[in-house]
Amino acid sequence: MSAGPENQRRLRVLMLNHNVVWRSTFYRAFYFARELADLGHEVTVATISRDRVFRAKTYELEKVRIVETPDWGVSLARTGWDPWDTFFRCRKFLAETFDLVHGFDCRPVVLTPSLVLARRRGIPWVSDWADCWGGPGGAISQRKSWVGRVAFRPLETWLEEGFRHRARAVTVTSRLLEQRAQDLGLPRERIHYLPSGANVRTVSVRESAECRRSLGLDADRPVACFVGFVQYDLELVIRAFAVARGKVPRALLVLVGPPNRNAQRLIDDLGLRPDVREFGTRPFEEIPTFLGAADVLLLPLSDNLMNRARGPIKLGDYLAAGRAIVANPTGDLVEIFGRDEVGLLAGETPAAYGAAMAGLLGDRDRSRAMGRTARAVAENRYAWSLGAPALVDVYRRSLEGPPGP
Repeated sequence: MSAGPENQRRLRVLMLNHNVVWRSTFYRAFYFARELADLGHEVTVATISRDRVFRAKTYELEKVRIVETPDWGVSLARTGWDPWDTFFRCRKFLAETFDLVHGFDCRPVVLTPSLVLARRRGIPWVSDWADCWGGPGGAISQRKSWVGRVAFRPLETWLEEGFRHRARAVTVTSRLLEQRAQDLGLPRERIHYLPSGANVRTVSVRESAECRRSLGLDADRPVACFVGFVQYDLELVIRAFAVARGKVPRALLVLVGPPNRNAQRLIDDLGLRPDVREFGTRPFEEIPTFLGAADVLLLPLSDNLMNRARGPIKLGDYLAAGRAIVANPTGDLVEIFGRDEVGLLAGETPAAYGAAMAGLLGDRDRSRAMGRTARAVAENRYAWSLGAPALVDVYRRSLEGPPGP
């Protein structure tokens, strides 16, 4: 990389995200954006508004400009498919000036304006690959409806794989996606492994008794907690907790996330209702309190293509909270848990996962030691600020090469 003036000047970066604000990959874009802003760069993050259908909502948060774009989609359709939102973004951002565009995944509201800006403005497009959507075993195969699971899979696969060779650089969140990018024929020098980090800025180590008091939880009961908007492996959590409760009778399970009828039915069928507390979806500013109330945090990831490709942002929050974690030996988690004793990796059966959960719930000295290690590595190895210079380097290299797709 050269050391000329281009390396020194402030960058104007547009990040395009296909999620509703404060969901999923929005966090990856925003956390990187605020670190870039701290380094002196000018960053705009475009994401989908929760409720706006005609006009955008624009504001500044932690020195990052957020543009919530209007979208006509409903439910799962409000995840980057809307033609109106796509047109709105193209028109709006063509009228502004950026040095490059960083598109987070390849849904139409991200891909189309990225390509348009690259062609019409001659700026580099950097593509971020954070999830495996298409193909057998991808996230689309987990959809409940036939339309989402089968009919949309060819389209999702085409969007995911058909355009990334036109990006000036591709950032990936896992080793599996790094390999998939190579398998698509992308030159190795254009692929950059940038795993998601730990949010040590917002998530702090909280005092357990105080957190439990604010949530109305018993101060002296062993608590396991699952937080998640995506709940593909929630059944494993519940069945494993039934096993853990058999070994640690006073254990309590806290669930934070969207109401799930199947999960509620399973809780009742297993006779767990007295020992489960469901809090529903909570705003992110409340999440550190739930994490702080726990002795053990649960990160179930069954071994499938979707999960092997993920670099769960939730893992960074868990590490930052300074609590022991029970996960599965899936994807990059094997390397992370093998390097530092931040928790346990358990098998996918309720018996194996429940035994690991019970082992930490029943041994608070061990779980606390793991929690201290988790916070230390969050600060010193995984903090988002530590990955920001590498992202700037990707941008600089992209600007040095031929712009556009």
